Amino acid sequence: MTTGGYPPPQQDPRATGAHPGAPSYGATPPDYTQQFPQYGAPQNGGPQYGAPQYGTPQNGTPQFGAPQFGAPQYGAPQYGAPQDGGFGGPGFPGPDPNFGAGTPGELLPRLGARIIDGLIVGIPMGILSAIMILASGGSGFVDFFMTVVSGVVAFGYWTYMESARGATIGKKLLGLSVASPTGGNPTLEQAAKRNAFVALQILTGVPLLGFLAGLLSLAAYIGIAVTIEQDGNKQGFHDKFAGGTRVRKS
Repeated sequence: MTTGGYPPPQQDPRATGAHPGAPSYGATPPDYTQQFPQYGAPQNGGPQYGAPQYGTPQNGTPQFGAPQFGAPQYGAPQYGAPQDGGFGGPGFPGPDPNFGAGTPGELLPRLGARIIDGLIVGIPMGILSAIMILASGGSGFVDFFMTVVSGVVAFGYWTYMESARGATIGKKLLGLSVASPTGGNPTLEQAAKRNAFVALQILTGVPLLGFLAGLLSLAAYIGIAVTIEQDGNKQGFHDKFAGGTRVRKS
């Protein structure tokens, strides 16, 4: 109904507090979680996207960026495993797990191995020397030359076999092997130092020096035998001269 052509008066919304968008005091507030389901409580027990799910993979796949408890993290150090630069890592070889296995070789088996190896080297070289000397008519130079060659062959035999094979033929037959101070086969240098006294045989063909070389060689064998018996690890002085090599039962 209009009055005098004018529209009817409108009710002031401030009088009732019912203006649009204003809350009604005493009324139940609207549940915004029903209008915006991504906010608030999870819907139907599902995960909230954007929040890391700790320890629970979704659809059988791990959550990237979230730590998975009980599984190793890539790039993180694994405790109990050697890291690069640590003991057992590159640059620092770890100890040989077989080092120390078995018992030290006793004196008599080691002496027996030396005798066997001496025959293996000495018999062929003796036959060859005899042939060369007879062919030359008993030349003193040939005799001296073959003595030097025999000494070089003997020294090379022990050095090569121990460094490359870990044992000579005689040691293998008697169940012995040679180990470096850190385990494994001795290096070429260690094997050479260990058998340096064998090289005295080279000088036996030299006049005057040959007699002295023979005495030194005998003294070396006696000294090795005594120090093997006196040492708890059965290391002779030639083993300690080589840096701590050991002879052990294979």
